[in-house]
Amino acid sequence: MNDHDNLTYWHLAIAYDGKNYSGWQIQPHQKTVQGELLQRLRLLLRAPELRIYGSSRTDAGVHSLDQQVSFAAVMPEAFTPSAFVEKLNRWLPDDILIKAARICPEPFNARYDNTGKAYTYCLAPGKKINPLWSRFVWRTPRPLDLLAMREAAQYLVGVIDFASFGVNPGRELDSTIRKIQRLEILEQDGLYYVNILGESFLYKMVRSITGYLVHIGLGHARPENTEAVLQGRNRSLAADSAPAQGLFLAKVFFAPEEWRDYRPLLPPFRLLPED
Repeated sequence: MNDHDNLTYWHLAIAYDGKNYSGWQIQPHQKTVQGELLQRLRLLLRAPELRIYGSSRTDAGVHSLDQQVSFAAVMPEAFTPSAFVEKLNRWLPDDILIKAARICPEPFNARYDNTGKAYTYCLAPGKKINPLWSRFVWRTPRPLDLLAMREAAQYLVGVIDFASFGVNPGRELDSTIRKIQRLEILEQDGLYYVNILGESFLYKMVRSITGYLVHIGLGHARPENTEAVLQGRNRSLAADSAPAQGLFLAKVFFAPEEWRDYRPLLPPFRLLPED
């Protein structure tokens, strides 16, 4: 029996504050969430060749409530899921938290085995807010027309070519057609939340859509212009992307219809709920 026969397949759920990281994915000479986690796992498991996979490649400054991670390794018998979570969290910096861990009965890949994701973007419409929250919110220069934003959002739901909302389409190796299942702008306690659910997303697509909806909300374009923006298939037709600090990877789905019952945690930067 070789080591491959002794592999244990692990599935982790993690949360992190992305402010101090250059995104999830490992990059040369940059501090990333994947890099911090992988470094600790390799030391803890004495597995220098270990590789890990994440469900979403969040970019620099973006936060997560529900990043999903998978890896396979030969594990010490003492590492039950609860013991593993406790020890790994002691080794990780305070801005990364392992929420849960499970052992999978068969090979599992968090990147390819999920069925979709939900993101939440936090907006303060033209006013200052509690300074303890401000690092997680985009304060717009003026109040926003919520009804106009909601009208524009209706054009962005369904199976659509989102070429105009891919910041760098050259990164994409496949089609720019994506399926958005739900896009809503929610209001609570004076803040607006762009809640978007889809099967997959282009690079920086959520921030691009949010920036465009704010563009509409500020009166720089009319909601019905959205159709022409989509048909033009050109990034320059939309607006500047929203800044990173307001964006949260809120939920990753693994069952085909799981998204239908999903309700976002608002605000996403309050205490995480117990799983």
